[in-house]
Amino acid sequence: MKFTVCVLFYGNYPELAFRVLSSLSRLQWRGKFVLRVGFNNVEPSLINQLMPFMLEHWPLARVYEGGAPYYKYPLMRGMFEQPPIDTPFTMWFDDDSWVLPEAPDNWFETIEEKMANGFDMLGAIYTQNLKGNQHDWAADQPWYTGKPVEAKHKVTFVTGGWWTARTAIIQKHQWPPPAILHNGGDVMLGELARQQGYRLGNFTTGLAINANESKKCSSSPRRGAHLSPVGVDYRRQTKPVESNPNAWLNFLDGRDL
Repeated sequence: MKFTVCVLFYGNYPELAFRVLSSLSRLQWRGKFVLRVGFNNVEPSLINQLMPFMLEHWPLARVYEGGAPYYKYPLMRGMFEQPPIDTPFTMWFDDDSWVLPEAPDNWFETIEEKMANGFDMLGAIYTQNLKGNQHDWAADQPWYTGKPVEAKHKVTFVTGGWWTARTAIIQKHQWPPPAILHNGGDVMLGELARQQGYRLGNFTTGLAINANESKKCSSSPRRGAHLSPVGVDYRRQTKPVESNPNAWLNFLDGRDL
């Protein structure tokens, strides 16, 4: 298989949960992907409702449960790493994103073709200026390559509600890092892509991404925690002065004794 599809559910919203899972359950797509599902603050009663449907369509699906305070990125990290994903591409869905009925049956093949044409990550592309000290945070990351990133730098990124990326990139950079909890991860993944020279492609065909009934991208209301985006309040550590046990010798040089 070429794809691992990861779906993250938050709270007790059965209409969202069944909508996204149903949108992926086409007979033509069996064997196209393996499924991983994460539950954040979801009542056991809803999980029990979902399990028979999942077992019918994806009997080998892996299930993950997050812990309080139910932030997005720690659970995402667990879904990516336990065990490591072994397909070439990783696809992510928030539970308010789904595949539309009008998406063609060759939808997965279309995504694979775009990735084969040189894209490293696909999704709905946005831009956003960095806030606070996010520029310092980015410049102190192991993936930073020296491309200037100033205060209020405008980042091009793929919104976090749905995306597909090369699994090798996720694993190379151990994404997401532990420092990212709930907000700002998509923006920083965009800056990582710029620093590393990865190519982002705009792809929304057959998709409603973070959408309400209008199906318009980013029209769904926010749910769950709302934290300052990662890096806004970042403070660089000042490097301690290294002690020199022979400093007194330098101090005595050239002095009359």
